[in-house]
Amino acid sequence: ILHSGKPRRDIANPQFLALIFIFIITRAISMASATPPIRVTVVGGTHGNEYTGVWCIKSLERRLSSESAAASDKSAATLEKFPNLHIATLLANTKAHIQNKRFVDTDLNRQFTYEALNGKAKSWEAKRAKEINQLLGPKQFDDDDDSSTEQQQQQQKANSDVIIDLHTTTTNMGTTLIVGEGNKLMTQCAAYIRAKCSSNTNQVHILMHTHKRQRDRPHLSSIAPCPLSIEVGPVPQGVLRHDVVEKTQAALEAALEFLDKQHLSSSTNNDESDDESLQKELKKYYPKGKVPCYRSAPSQREGEMSSKIPWPCDPDNENFPSWMVHKDLQDEDFVEIKEGDALFVDLDGNVITYDGSHGPSVRLMFINEGGYYYASSGTGISVARLDHFNLESGEIMEE
Repeated sequence: ILHSGKPRRDIANPQFLALIFIFIITRAISMASATPPIRVTVVGGTHGNEYTGVWCIKSLERRLSSESAAASDKSAATLEKFPNLHIATLLANTKAHIQNKRFVDTDLNRQFTYEALNGKAKSWEAKRAKEINQLLGPKQFDDDDDSSTEQQQQQQKANSDVIIDLHTTTTNMGTTLIVGEGNKLMTQCAAYIRAKCSSNTNQVHILMHTHKRQRDRPHLSSIAPCPLSIEVGPVPQGVLRHDVVEKTQAALEAALEFLDKQHLSSSTNNDESDDESLQKELKKYYPKGKVPCYRSAPSQREGEMSSKIPWPCDPDNENFPSWMVHKDLQDEDFVEIKEGDALFVDLDGNVITYDGSHGPSVRLMFINEGGYYYASSGTGISVARLDHFNLESGEIMEE
């Protein structure tokens, strides 16, 4: 080592070299043990005529592109606001979106069960589901006793840690966050979004779906170990509404904020007394440790995410109902109904009442959802019950 043409003897000092060595080793260990960023994929257009999600991912892509252009690392798909996240986007049903249709052949958001992904792909959506599974997954079937060691090794290479799937509904559901029971990270994420985004003009609901096993979950977001679906409405299909876009973006922003904070808290040694720690913040919102939610009644028909009270369909068109939703129910999502209350009206004007099929009283969701006029999406009105889940575990708290 030369300095002004002369040897630097101080650098050869053993104590100095020891300090340099310790610094290099400490730095290397720190870099090696650093928690990698959470890989988040934000999906829009799973249903091609739900334009809000597509708008949101296009807007997000512009943010990512703008910040990437200004960054030294051009390959980093991160936002300055969320440095601990690696963010990607996907327009799911590209062909249906161009055609302004919910789907081309069948509902894409019902094609991600074990059987569907491993079966013969006959429809456009079945083929697209396999493509998406390779892009974002492959989906982990870690609860499948028949999984081989080779399959399990492949499953460890999933390309997304979190998938946030953006949807809209024609019904008066407000902002609804759909998560799986027992997924601690995403149930806490939903609780965080609910606390951040609820207001007098924006009711935020959390819905637990009933599929306990990964292999049985039919929706796109279930490819990732940590899935979240965001539903916002009401908005017509194939239409953009500024207020609905804003509510969707607010929920998405809160989700990314939570995940970024979660990464930070898990990758650093935070002081337990820090009032700003994520868990303490959540407990401020939910001091009793329980979070209100709706639990889907168990699905009774293949391919459905939750149980429904079906309506009969016209014999000449399986997508045209023979009964319509009663006027007293319209826009009354999450309101309790009891046995004997009006549900439908038939072509002769007769009122069909609730017969207690799911219990003496239930909550109804997705009331008169336009997407549920399609047989492949499952016709009818979804059924749920009001519950709470444990903030710590994400499990339903039995009364």
